[in-house]
Amino acid sequence: MADVISKRARNLDPSVTLSLTAKAKELKAKGENVVGLTAGEPDFDTPDVIKEGAIEAIRRGETKYTPAEGIAPLRKAVAEAYSKRLGVSYTASEIVISHGAKHSIYNALFALMDPGDEVLILSPYWTSYPDMVKILGGKPRIVELTKKTDFKLTTEIFRKQLSRKKKPKALLFNSPSNPAGIVYRKEEIEAIAKIVLESGIALISDEIYEYLTYSGSEHYSPVSLLPQVKDQTVVITGVSKSYAMTGWRVGFAMAEKDVAYRMAAFQAHATGCPNSVSQWAALEALQNGADDRERMRGEFEKRKELFGKRLARIPSIWYPEPGGAFYYLVDVSKLYKKCNAKNSFEFCDKLLAEQGLVVIPGGAFGCDKMIRFSFAASENDINRALDRFENFARKYSS
Repeated sequence: MADVISKRARNLDPSVTLSLTAKAKELKAKGENVVGLTAGEPDFDTPDVIKEGAIEAIRRGETKYTPAEGIAPLRKAVAEAYSKRLGVSYTASEIVISHGAKHSIYNALFALMDPGDEVLILSPYWTSYPDMVKILGGKPRIVELTKKTDFKLTTEIFRKQLSRKKKPKALLFNSPSNPAGIVYRKEEIEAIAKIVLESGIALISDEIYEYLTYSGSEHYSPVSLLPQVKDQTVVITGVSKSYAMTGWRVGFAMAEKDVAYRMAAFQAHATGCPNSVSQWAALEALQNGADDRERMRGEFEKRKELFGKRLARIPSIWYPEPGGAFYYLVDVSKLYKKCNAKNSFEFCDKLLAEQGLVVIPGGAFGCDKMIRFSFAASENDINRALDRFENFARKYSS
């Protein structure tokens, strides 16, 4: 048989988070006694007001192709909402609607980097960041962040990266972050934005968890703190996480007009246009979904507190306190030797085999000492999962 697969495709593996989420669902469907805390999506149903908006759009016949950059009413609504939220002026021509925030990030990378360009990616990182850069011919430059800096990019680390012989083309930045739930403080983001401005590199600011913050943490966008950096920045967000609309696949990108034009041009050739009905649902979310969004955020905060109380009594682990998103990233490396695991992947395999608990290995996020739990689950599932994790940790604690 002829070998027709490209080298690029051979070097690409499926998303670990999506694969393990599917595995957990498959095992449950087979009747296996498993608990999965893998999903990076709300367990709530999409609010009724949003579903009704989509149904009305179908009844109106809004089922045809749309402009590649998205329907005008949604782009206008995004521009108005985020001009107000961020304190900088966006027009509809600076907005591109895509098939989720992931697609928006990919489009931004295409518009901003050329093959061979380097993109700064902060570890722990969302699992798809490096692969998206590689697919487009770029080089991910992983900046390993540690407990010493609370898993945050400091100005010293940033300037050191910029002083290297090859200057990066862009910084991929995420706050609140997946997988650690890290939320940068106002002064920290402002300092990073100033360095971006003076260096002339591009900034892709992934803000998909913008509304999911807890315990006094507050989300800030770089462009809201330093409006001058707007033309170098692509702000990425969407409706998936905050409005329980993951399957609707709608993301927003806000960018300088020419960057937005290039992103939309690429999208026109790559996928055509976003789903028409989903765009009308997203418009309904922006206009009438705030109450439901806050209700769900409040429930996530309760679950976060429950999760934290349960983790606090488990020996031989450590974790940064999440200020946003819906994840705990837990250092379990002290358990590796006794449970005979060489890395986070083997640890998660043993956790599944012995306790029927499915979580995400930190190696997928560039932090192999850790595992990721999602608290986007019912209190019952959280307690069941942490009972199993506690049993496992106590068994192998030194």
